[in-house]
Amino acid sequence: MLVLGTTLAACHGDRSSCVGSGCAWSSADWARVQSLSWAPIEADAGLPVAPPADPSNRFFDTPDAAALGKLFYFDPRFSGSSTLVDSIGRPVSSARTPKGSPTNVSCASCHDPTHAGSDISSIPNTVSIGAGIYDVNGQQTLNAAFFPLLYWNGRSDSLWSQAIAVNESGFSMNGTRLQTFWTIVDYYLDRYTAVFGDPLPPRITRSEFPSSGKPGAMPDCVNERSKFPFDCMTDGDQAIVNRVFVNFGKAIAAYEYTLVSRDSAFDKFVRDGPGSDWIPDAAKRGAMLFVGKASCIDCHNGPLMSDTKFHNIGVPQSGDHVPTVADCPTGGACDCTPGAETSTCAPSGAWAGALKFGAATEMKNVKTDFRRDSVPWSDDPGGPEPCATTEIGAQPACPAPGDPLDPSLKGAWRTPSLRDVALTAPYMHDGYYQTLTDVVQHYNMGGVSSAATAFDRPVCGTVDAAPPACMAADAGAHLAAEIKPLDLSADEVSDLVAFLGTLTGAPLSRDASAGPDLPSASAFVDGGDAGGFVSNEGGVPDAGASP
Repeated sequence: MLVLGTTLAACHGDRSSCVGSGCAWSSADWARVQSLSWAPIEADAGLPVAPPADPSNRFFDTPDAAALGKLFYFDPRFSGSSTLVDSIGRPVSSARTPKGSPTNVSCASCHDPTHAGSDISSIPNTVSIGAGIYDVNGQQTLNAAFFPLLYWNGRSDSLWSQAIAVNESGFSMNGTRLQTFWTIVDYYLDRYTAVFGDPLPPRITRSEFPSSGKPGAMPDCVNERSKFPFDCMTDGDQAIVNRVFVNFGKAIAAYEYTLVSRDSAFDKFVRDGPGSDWIPDAAKRGAMLFVGKASCIDCHNGPLMSDTKFHNIGVPQSGDHVPTVADCPTGGACDCTPGAETSTCAPSGAWAGALKFGAATEMKNVKTDFRRDSVPWSDDPGGPEPCATTEIGAQPACPAPGDPLDPSLKGAWRTPSLRDVALTAPYMHDGYYQTLTDVVQHYNMGGVSSAATAFDRPVCGTVDAAPPACMAADAGAHLAAEIKPLDLSADEVSDLVAFLGTLTGAPLSRDASAGPDLPSASAFVDGGDAGGFVSNEGGVPDAGASP
């Protein structure tokens, strides 16, 4: 397969020459349209496109790891009980199940591969719901492996670290790494060992390895050992659990690397030329608008149809359980102190993501050596860690703690891919819009200007205040420069929507997308010490769901 990194194309040309039947396209316009498709790249290479390698996951393109990861992706036994809290810790009246009862969710619950890996199960159809309620709309897992940073706010740089963070999130799956460890031991140990080859000690008991637990804070292992089951394990035993937990994420990532949307009607149109009939005339007009008058290509560029960057596009921070700046007082669990917003300030988008990026809170107690998983990191314990090299920070690579961030990141969110966009409603980071017509009209109006001012402060000198209570004249959060009224007619809006409808890829194979038959027990469990690895004292734990 052809490995492709992020491709950008965002310049406008002239109409000095033209191509196609009746010369409907300028050569410059057609070149820009071609830049949006996999087809020319695949034709040149003679290979289907594939995401770039993940240097922190040597299993990313291993078929056996992907097959195991698919089982993990669909298995609800890795989830815990409902918490009935939202993303900033507020109680909510309902989620998927009553508080304390099994959530019964898997990765596939909120990222359905038959719908481009999007969430079609949360009600109402805005932000995602798991053990509690998210602050954002679930993003797609199809094509996710092409992005250098994950999440709407960019707080993770690998699919595997994203997966394990979600597993332990109290408003997502609410699992624990000890629960994940035992679910793998009890149901998947033979498959797991075949893929990862990690030897376990001759005997593992639930007295030494409790059935559930994850890192906490300030453990009292003398008087309150039962409250901190993970923290009170030995360092060596924690390392065993962490390795299995990380490999759990790396298997899921290997599966997600196989989820690529390709061969859409639009790709076929580009492959066969501007005179072909793979897309209707309205969509052809929409494609012209996309690369021309509407300027969508400025941010939705390259075959991924995303610049992979972060922009404030004037989407209202609004909706049930979507936290606002007003919900995040100074010193609170969600702190949006004006001019000194912390990583807990959920409404700040990429600002919080940049502060969280690489922080210990993202993967508590998952040691950095687990990240050095392939050359050059696996053989060099003192070597550098993999690091995103995007423009999310002021520095081009691995900003050090304390490095200044661009204030325009406040209220900015990642540009999503438009691949399969007709399948992935609702739209925007908080699910604010339900239809593509609504989305196009948002851009046509130049965004919602009032939505871009949440992080603005008075300009210093105009008020009796000093930084951070006031700001330099050019330092405020504001709409991205690309957002401005487009003056599109109703017909042109309709044509753009018609074009977006041609970006749906060919259906994934059943092998890639259909829910698998989940194992009932591992071959290593039933015999007690079978295989010389595990003593299953206490029986199989109730992880909250049947296969």
